[in-house]
Formats: sequence, structure tokens, C-alpha cells
Amino acid sequence: MNSTLMAGLSTIISVVLVSVTAYGYTRFQSKFLDRMFYVVMAVSLFPSIVNLIPLYKIVSSLGWVNTIFAAIVPGFASVTNIFLVRQFLQGIPKEYDEAARTDGADEIRTFALILVPMLKPVLTVVALFNFTGVWNDFLWPTIVFNDINRMPITAGLQLMRGPYKTFDMGVILAAAIIAIVPTFIIYLFSQKYFLSSLSLGAGIKG
Repeated sequence: MNSTLMAGLSTIISVVLVSVTAYGYTRFQSKFLDRMFYVVMAVSLFPSIVNLIPLYKIVSSLGWVNTIFAAIVPGFASVTNIFLVRQFLQGIPKEYDEAARTDGADEIRTFALILVPMLKPVLTVVALFNFTGVWNDFLWPTIVFNDINRMPITAGLQLMRGPYKTFDMGVILAAAIIAIVPTFIIYLFSQKYFLSSLSLGAGIKG
């Protein structure tokens, strides 16, 4: 339940933030935005392990240790996902936006009613990446959670070889298989969107 709640909330919020951010980068013309995007891309090249200590200090100062916020907030806006949606949006002609505005749609309605349906394949992939990333994350939850009742499943699996002294490999492997079942099911149902998103023009038909 902890893992489902964390992964589910993180996925929903991340999809919204990533899609809105990518929309801003592609539809608002500004040299500053382009430069800022490349700066963000450059910063994202640093290994995530470098951020663990400062990130923990930030989470601790906010009083989020052992709370769901520590698990989901740091991963809200993945640069990789923003880049993916941005590239997909660039393949959608701006004539769709212009046609919507000609019919009286404002910026929000143009984005929500015209572009978001076209982004369905790539947003599904973003949701898939985010959900599995949060669900399978092991290192960060073991750092910010020390309350057994609040741990996600991946961090909780280590307890079977720790305090509870369970060294039966059959039991451990069974628990690990149970842990991967939800992500396996999600992959089965979303694989067609994953394949269609490989083409940047997949959102355009006819």
C-alpha cells in the first residue's frame, strides 16, 4: 500500500508538471527558455548519487523524513521525461494551436483539449517510467525511511535479511516476485503506447 500510494501520486503529479513544462519550452518562443533548458540538461548529467546528501538535508530541514513527501517530491520533474515530451511536442505542427485559437480557445484549453490527447502515447510512457522508477527505487527510501510501517516494498525487502533474520532464499525470491508483479502488469497494458511513442510523430494522424 505504501508503494502504491507513493508511486501513484508521484506519477499523476509528474505527468502534469512534465507536460506543462514541455509545453512551455516548445510553444513560448524565447532564447532564454532554450538556454535554460540546455543548462538544466547539463546539470542533469551529474550522477544522482552526488545529490543524496544535500537532498537529504533539504528533506530533513522540511521535516519530511518518514513521510510520503520525501519519496515523491524529489522526483516530480525528471529532466529526461521533460526532454521526451518536449521532443514529441516539437513534432506536432503549431497549426493545431492556431486553429484552436481561431475558434476562440485560450492557452489552457488549447493545451488541455487539443495537445494533451495527441500526447497520450508519450505521457503514458512518462507515467510508466515514473511509476516503475518510484516503485523500484531502493537507495533513497532506505535513507529517508526508518519507520518500518511507512517503508515502500523495495526498502522493506531488506528487512527479510536484516532484523527478521529470514535467510530462506525461497521466501526472499517469492517476496521479490510479488514486488515486481504490479510493474509487470502495467508494462503489459501500456506496451503499445511505448512502441508508438518511439516515433515523434505518433501523435499525428491523418
